[in-house]
Amino acid sequence: METPVLKRRLPVVASCAIFACAACSTPAARNLGRKAAQSALCSSARDDAWLSDPALCLVEYSSNVGFPRGMAFAPNGDLFVSAGDGVIVLYDDDGDGISDPSERAVFGSISGLSHGIAFSPDGQYLYASSATDVYRWPYVFGDRVARGAAVRVVSGMSPGGHSTRTLLVDSIGRLYVSIGSQGNLDIDPQLRATRSQIRRFAPSGGLPAGGFDFESGEVIGSGMRNEVGITFDSLGRMWGVENGRDQLIDDRYGGDIHYDNPGEKLNRIDGPGPTYFGYPQCWAEGDLPGGGGPGTEHADQEMPADLLVSDDWCQNPANVRPPAAVMPAHWAPLGIVRYTGDLLPAGFRGDLFITSHGSWNREIGQVGRLVARARLLPNGVVQSIEPVVGEKGSNGELRQGYWRVRPVDIQQGPDGALYFSDDLGASVFRIAARSSGALPDSGLTSDGGQISSANATSGCSAAPTGLEVGALLGLLFLWRLNQAAPNLAHGSTRVRLGVAGASKPTASWSTRKSRQSRGRS
Repeated sequence: METPVLKRRLPVVASCAIFACAACSTPAARNLGRKAAQSALCSSARDDAWLSDPALCLVEYSSNVGFPRGMAFAPNGDLFVSAGDGVIVLYDDDGDGISDPSERAVFGSISGLSHGIAFSPDGQYLYASSATDVYRWPYVFGDRVARGAAVRVVSGMSPGGHSTRTLLVDSIGRLYVSIGSQGNLDIDPQLRATRSQIRRFAPSGGLPAGGFDFESGEVIGSGMRNEVGITFDSLGRMWGVENGRDQLIDDRYGGDIHYDNPGEKLNRIDGPGPTYFGYPQCWAEGDLPGGGGPGTEHADQEMPADLLVSDDWCQNPANVRPPAAVMPAHWAPLGIVRYTGDLLPAGFRGDLFITSHGSWNREIGQVGRLVARARLLPNGVVQSIEPVVGEKGSNGELRQGYWRVRPVDIQQGPDGALYFSDDLGASVFRIAARSSGALPDSGLTSDGGQISSANATSGCSAAPTGLEVGALLGLLFLWRLNQAAPNLAHGSTRVRLGVAGASKPTASWSTRKSRQSRGRS
């Protein structure tokens, strides 16, 4: 029930927030309005969501979106979603904070579109991918329907197996295409040369007839079984999340160890060192009694003689790039983004956020189906990885592996919230701030509090957005009707999953292990 104090203060807070948005001259002033608007939306938050921080809430931004996978925000703030055979545009013209069924459009359709989607840095093109090709449409600010047919940019990718072809475009317009393996263990020489890798193309210099042949692209990284999520942080570093092999057997460690191995990788893709990440010859340790610790590379004993190597070879950083960190086996990470906003708790800034889709290959005690946070130190070292959003169990704690939500991609919106797609429930969700003063986080921001201005989302505009004004006016309207205020006392338990060691890759869960609480991709 709404308290008398809140009833007296709510219109004052909302009015001040509107004034701040309309006449702001500092990022902090505009952020006050954004936080108040998000707080109003939290009154309709999902009650089945477990949240690591009571400052957060989870709201369904859009429902019945088909089969939502990859996402990209347009320059005007519309959200473009790769959903089945088409690209759907989600928007919020009425400013209520939700993209209703009437607030969407089909931008363009191509048979076989599967996952990848990205805008060029100048906002003039939208890219999308199928299992075999990459296409692009011309885009003009505000477009919600394509002005013409798509043009093929890359062709000749082999179909079959992992079908996602994640796309990423850097600040100078170069296109990165990630392709996963065809099978569990690709040992065929042609597959090893053309799958489980990331290639780079330069479409801004002009397209050849029919597009670039995939094999003509520059190999940026190889030996990545299925690097679905890739992103650049604000310092230009390239990160990715890799799904490891399934059904792992190693007689040196008792035979079937697939429940807890290999660990899923968080990779630093650019920078010095080899560009080979080990697959299929090596696998990264997850939870292995008698092993070398999480992230330690081991030789895969199922390799034929001509590919079989030793553990020492796999653990030599001159041969194999070790992971920056590992996550529990079977989390199946699919999306990654670095948070640069100021809507969510301050300690989140500069950290990586990862979506875990969950796996089919852990028959007892499923895991995943959550959003996790990778804490970065200022030097880029991963300090720990911990869940921040997932399913709330009957005891109020995080319950993994069974949520009717399967997170896929994750992106930061222009409002400073985090958005993720759900291909099981056909929805897009927003992780937002519950209160107008989102709680500070005890952790340091990984960049010492400094975020590149080219990537930051905060700052003043000449006028507030439709979401800001609409949601803030909604606060006043709700007060007039004396409706109940959102519960600001929601609590949850923070889960920390590990601290980086001095010489080993970061473990991503605590040393108190339970076989029923972890898993593989």
